[in-house]
This record gives sequence, C-alpha cells and structure tokens, in this order.
Amino acid sequence: MRELIDKAIFDLFDGLFLNIQDLVSVFLYDAQALCAICMLLYFGLEAYKMMAGDETLRIMPLLRPFALTLVIVFWPGFIDAVNLPLQLVNDQAKGMYGAQVDQVEDLHRERLALVDSVARKLSESSAEFERIESEASDASWYETMGIDLQPLFNKMKGYYLMLMAKLHFTAMMVVEWIVISIFQVCSYIIYFLQIIFAGILVILGPFSFALSVLPGFRDSYLAWIARYISVGLYSGLGYIIMSISFVLVKYGLMKEIDILKAVLGNEEMFIAYVSFPSGGISFYIVSLIVGGLAMLTIPIISTWIVHTTGVGNAIGTMAGGAAKAAGGILK
Repeated sequence: MRELIDKAIFDLFDGLFLNIQDLVSVFLYDAQALCAICMLLYFGLEAYKMMAGDETLRIMPLLRPFALTLVIVFWPGFIDAVNLPLQLVNDQAKGMYGAQVDQVEDLHRERLALVDSVARKLSESSAEFERIESEASDASWYETMGIDLQPLFNKMKGYYLMLMAKLHFTAMMVVEWIVISIFQVCSYIIYFLQIIFAGILVILGPFSFALSVLPGFRDSYLAWIARYISVGLYSGLGYIIMSISFVLVKYGLMKEIDILKAVLGNEEMFIAYVSFPSGGISFYIVSLIVGGLAMLTIPIISTWIVHTTGVGNAIGTMAGGAAKAAGGILK
C-alpha cells in the first residue's frame, strides 16, 4: 500500500541539514588565509589615512576585522548558534505537521482499501462478461433449439458498459498516481534544495566574512546571514504549508470515502462512478496539485520573513512555470 508521504525521508532530510557543518573544513583554512590578507590590507589603508592626517585614531573600526576573524576561526560553533532558532521553529512546525499527517495517512489507507474493493468488483464483473460472451458465441446452436437470446444480448450490452467503465477507472487511477508523484516530488525537492543551498553557504560562507573586512565588501557577511536564515526556514515553512494543505486533502479524502461507501452499496451508483468519476475524486486530486505547487513557493515566502534575493526569485520563476504547466494539463 503506497503512502502519501514517507515520513522517514523527512527525518533523513532533517538529519542531513543539521550535519552539513561536517563539510566546513574544506575551505576553512583558505578563508582564514584570505581573511589575514584582507586584514593586512585594511590595517595598512587605515594606518595610511591616520598618518596622512585624514582621520583620527578610532578604536572600534579596528576591532571589526578581529570580530569577523573570530567568526571564521570558530565557524562550526557559529553555524550551531545560527541553527538554534531555526531548529526551534522547525520543531514547532514539525509537531503541527505530525498531528496532521497521521490523520491523512489513516484516511489515505482507508480510501485505498475502498478503491481496491471497487477494483475487485470491476474484475468480477469482467469475468462474468467473459462467461456471457462465451455463451453468446454459441448463439446459432441456441437459435436452432428455439431459445430466445434477446435477454442474453441485453445483458451483454450491460457488461460491455462495465468493461468501458473499467477502462475509465484504470485511467483515473493512472492520473491519480501521477498527481501523487507530483505532490511527493514537490514536497521532497524543497528539502533537498535546502540541504544543497545550506551546504554551499556553509562551505563557502567563511569567504563572505573574510571579504567583509574590506570596505568595499563590508556588508557581505550580512547578506550571507540573511540568505542562510532564509534557506534554513525552508523546512519549517514546508511543514506549515503541508499542514495547511493536508486540511484540504483530508476534506477531499473524507468526501471520496463517503462516495466510495455509497457506491459499493448501490449498483447504479457503482456504474455511474466508475464510468464518470467526479466530485470527491476531483477535489482530492486538485487539493494534491495545489499543495504540491504551494510547496514550490517556499523560497519566495522565506524572503518575506528575512529579505534577500537570488534563489527565491529563481525558484519562484520555476514554480510559476510549473503552475502554468499544471493548468495546461487540467485543461
């Protein structure tokens, strides 16, 4: 039985995000060397200004390069300090998500069991159709015996409609499988991108702090902090958006479960449902598409909390293209 969301994958993503600082040693010593060169240039420039009489001796501006150097020297500890509030937000959002996902998974399993019952009923109807078709192949023999075959042919027409219904139902299941796959990809890709972006920021971040020693790049470290916090919010926002999306998904699941129960108890409703699926199944599929596309907006939403540019705009453009593609498919 296929799960709507694999919770083990999210636990894996959380563990990878918290352990990306294991990669910081790759360029850390190079960044420290660059910081030393930048400090030499900075102090040389400041000393020249003082000797020329353009500026007086000021202590605080001279302490700034030392503060940036300390951050680079204790880079793993600095990353842990920045991750602390992000982890608190993530834990709170994950608790909200955990309460929702258990309910959704229970409803999802119940729905799949009912769908399997509908599929079995269709299979039994197909087997009955094959038996009747075999009987009809001997029509000439029955006619010589003076047997009226009209009721048999009428029944065959009914089972022909049943076979067409089975084709409709199969196509419906294929579409649903595609939509669930899209929802899962949209959900997983945000967490995967978070690990990639955060890993790049952690590995190359010391260079931003080293260059911030120079006046021309003095705000580079602030831009790095803003981007890292923005990326670090991806997981928390992902849990929040999935929790909101699951409210719609739960409504769609409950509505379809009610329809499936009624369909299994009424033959006419059964034929109508498998032939022309509508109502609950449509809302369920649409809610999954909306939830998946909402996940792609996380890079944009994160910039509302901590203003930054770059990755959010790029992924926002990708999400817009995906929304247009999904709209074209639905049309």
